[in-house]
Amino acid sequence: MSEENKNTESEQPAQDKESFMDDGSSFKEMPAAEQPSNELNALNDSNDNMEVHHHTHSGHGKKTWKDYFWEFLMLFLAVFCGFLAEYQLEHTLEHQRAKEFAKSLVHDLQSDTAAIDIQKKSSELFIAITDTLLNLSKRKLEGRDATQFSFYTRFMYWTVPISWNRATFEQIKNSGSLRYFKNYQLLEKLMKYNALVNEIEGEFSNHQIRGNMLLKLINEIIDPQYHHDISKLRLMALDTMSRETKEYYFAAKTESLENKRKEIREMLNMTFVQQRNLRYGIDTRYIRAKELANELIRDFKKEYQLE
Repeated sequence: MSEENKNTESEQPAQDKESFMDDGSSFKEMPAAEQPSNELNALNDSNDNMEVHHHTHSGHGKKTWKDYFWEFLMLFLAVFCGFLAEYQLEHTLEHQRAKEFAKSLVHDLQSDTAAIDIQKKSSELFIAITDTLLNLSKRKLEGRDATQFSFYTRFMYWTVPISWNRATFEQIKNSGSLRYFKNYQLLEKLMKYNALVNEIEGEFSNHQIRGNMLLKLINEIIDPQYHHDISKLRLMALDTMSRETKEYYFAAKTESLENKRKEIREMLNMTFVQQRNLRYGIDTRYIRAKELANELIRDFKKEYQLE
């Protein structure tokens, strides 16, 4: 084969290749800039397939009415249990507070019963002295009789009230703590006792007013020097005073009281009013007050298990 023919055959495939590549773009090399775009498209297609797969299972997480019901029930039970715990704690604290008040009230009521006994004794002495003065006034008030009359007249302006111990009750009432006492019968009895104490104090306030009125008459009747000598004595001292001590005071010399009959008459009439009211207190109010106080002491001890 000639050299010209060889060259013709070797050049023919190269031309055919170039011609094929020009006509068939599928074998033509793509520019480098277009390659990432193809990779991004492939990635998007993959994501689309994944999203489609996900949506096909989207119904798997839906909650039924039973799920909501159990969630509501658990929440309700949690709130309700918290409420019960708080209520129980508050109830316990209120009971403890009521017990402390009850213990203090028992102490006050015990003091009241002792004070009632003292007042009852003092009232009985006042009543007895009033009777003594009435009997002495029927005599001629000179010498020893005038001295004795002056001696007993000294005690007619006695106006010492009952020393009630009301600090705890006033604290409970003013602070609104009466609600701590859940036994309403016990609470009602406590209110009755307080009302009776107020009644006794109201009457004794009148007793003090009359006592101040008596004081003016007593000062006009008794000799000043003798009044000075016996002024240190107290009504309750007469209960334990010895006969010898009384005789010492009766032996003192005082002026005649015959010229003071008008003042004596007025004084005696007023002391009879005092005597009547004190006797009524002894026979009714003091008895009822002591009974109520003792009942309250027993009830409080039983209700709150106090010693």
